[in-house]
Amino acid sequence: MILDLINYTLDQNHSNFSIEIVDTQLLRLNIKNKKFIIYFHDVTSSGTGRNLDELRIQLSPAVKHKLIGFNAEDHKVILLGYHKITNTFTFWRYGYEIETNTQQSLYTKRQILGEAKLEGYAKYYSKKRNAFNNRDYDQKNSSVSINAFLFPLIIKNYDKIFNREFLDDFRKKIKRHNFPYSKDDLLLCLNLYNKDRKTKNIRKDDPKIKAITELCKLRFKLMGFSPIENFFPDEYIKPVVKFRNGNGIYTKMQNFKYTDPNVEGGYPGGAKHAQERIWRTYSDNDILIGNKLSKDAISLEKKIFSSNIEILVGKKLFEEKKDQVTFSNIDIISDIENISDLSNFVLDKPYENRVINPDNIPDPIESLNLSDKSNELHEKTLNELAHIFNKNKLIIKKDQHIDFYSEFKGRGKLFEVKSFNKKNFNQQIRHGIIQLREYYFIYAKYLEKIPLKTDLFLLLSGDPKDFIKNQQIEFLKDQMITLCWIENEKIITLNKEIILTSK
Repeated sequence: MILDLINYTLDQNHSNFSIEIVDTQLLRLNIKNKKFIIYFHDVTSSGTGRNLDELRIQLSPAVKHKLIGFNAEDHKVILLGYHKITNTFTFWRYGYEIETNTQQSLYTKRQILGEAKLEGYAKYYSKKRNAFNNRDYDQKNSSVSINAFLFPLIIKNYDKIFNREFLDDFRKKIKRHNFPYSKDDLLLCLNLYNKDRKTKNIRKDDPKIKAITELCKLRFKLMGFSPIENFFPDEYIKPVVKFRNGNGIYTKMQNFKYTDPNVEGGYPGGAKHAQERIWRTYSDNDILIGNKLSKDAISLEKKIFSSNIEILVGKKLFEEKKDQVTFSNIDIISDIENISDLSNFVLDKPYENRVINPDNIPDPIESLNLSDKSNELHEKTLNELAHIFNKNKLIIKKDQHIDFYSEFKGRGKLFEVKSFNKKNFNQQIRHGIIQLREYYFIYAKYLEKIPLKTDLFLLLSGDPKDFIKNQQIEFLKDQMITLCWIENEKIITLNKEIILTSK
């Protein structure tokens, strides 16, 4: 995970760098003619009987001797610890105070890591007793903890980070660092530009622009940059939040129009180098490669909606295996371009027992979904839902991916149905969320087969109150998904009954 985070953050910052594994816990980083050797380790507890608030990494004599050798070769030595719970990196000063021939612990505290998560960074100066005058003084082996996604900012200022005056001004540096568009932001914008230029000139109020702004904001929040006032320039959040807003995304469309050698117009913008760089990544002889661009943009959206940092950063550089199937490399719907329009739902269709062999389906999530759809309880619940909508004289449709779709008062209604038991409840909730967000993007935003104004519903086979956790409820709200089930021919949510009438 440490390797993936370092690689991802530098790449998102449009940095020219190379990084290689030297040893089990040593990395060599070359960036802007500077050479770094990084000793990395997870931050762990100090052990039984010690201060529970203290966390540490340890340096063995063998590691220290290796670091001395690299230091002699003009490498800057970085001592780095990673704390997964807070997603923070901690850096310790490396210098003459590092002992050579003994095992040595380098400390931080839980509250420091908590502050770094909320504020972006926190500094820790431990106190050490002077044996001669019995007074406390600042130990030079101090540490600085940061949100791990700010790694490029630390590298840029590494010579200064242990200076107290510098750290007092670090808040402004964080905000300036987060202001430029990241590689992911530009990928989403370039994909929209490519789709739009084939049809019409995009307007500032186009719903597709709003969709990009929401994706950028969700990604920013996933990375831990919340509350936004701690991580983005004040003039762009007060009195109105302008972070990646519609005007900004529209401007980026014009920037790419300027970059595009095949059209006239647009204007360069302040990130000309980054725009040209991503254009080259997705073009051949200055012509955009639409399939690759679209596939990567869809994959990115899926990662963002996963709300999982490990999925967002991927495992591309050091741990990727060609035959390994993980959530982050599961393909999006493979026949996306061949999806036909939704067809009419057939009421009271006799249940056909179908056996799904998981060995024939390489995608484990798709295997579980197909098994679920073949379940008799799943089909029974789906049929009950269709009867409710049909009784209210509303359209009832489905296809090979979407369980159920209707429209009510000018808005689409997209349902994913999940049967569950005590053992698989959490898994079914997660899979339902992933499918709804994926189907909404493909059918509403990408293929435009259903309205952008479509509400998402996760319909369960029964009342979930005995199983569902508060964090799951809040996550569903955050993803704008309504959890519901059917009782006495009525659709029930956690708070109320859903009333339908076609009049």
